[in-house]
Amino acid sequence: MIVLYDDETSAECYQVRVLLGVLGLDFRSVALEEYGFDPDGGRSALVLIDDRVAPAAVAHHAGSALLYLARVYDTDGRLVRADDPAGHASVLDWLVFARDLTTSAGAARRHEAFGDPVDLPQAQQEAHRLLRVLDRHLWFMERQGEDFLVGTFSLGDIACFGDVVLCEEGGVSRLDYPAVRRWCDRVQRVPGVPLMPGIFRVAAGHPS
Repeated sequence: MIVLYDDETSAECYQVRVLLGVLGLDFRSVALEEYGFDPDGGRSALVLIDDRVAPAAVAHHAGSALLYLARVYDTDGRLVRADDPAGHASVLDWLVFARDLTTSAGAARRHEAFGDPVDLPQAQQEAHRLLRVLDRHLWFMERQGEDFLVGTFSLGDIACFGDVVLCEEGGVSRLDYPAVRRWCDRVQRVPGVPLMPGIFRVAAGHPS
């Protein structure tokens, strides 16, 4: 059984739940507080334990959990573009970009929603910079007839989606980023993508 110690309000945890859903993997969700952390080791955002393999695999961060699950359960490598070196490199770049979203848009949201300490104006400013980069990239992809970050739906889309779709909870509006809004709608329609608080099902044909 795969066990995910997580927080249902966390965008980082949501990344992992999205991948589990897209891969069609059964898992058990347990409140993060129930995991016995090492007092000297700090607190992780999540813990994924997979005892379907021996010895059991453990990942303590969203990025490592995503890469692990894709490596073991995405058998055709489609989510990491395993058969396309250039596409694979792009997926890895978007995973790094997602970390920047977490420390900007995500940090602003956690501050506004949960009171986490952050320099809010700086976090919001950086989030807008990243959204401009994302919007410009998605606009060019749309001109090429592509719907997602590297063409086909990938781990990059999964990693970036949560902090982007929830960014308005941190005071970061998506109004000026139409390509980003259209991409959010497309990601939400991917089979297996679950909901979470603040993310609602998009109807087919919903206007962007």
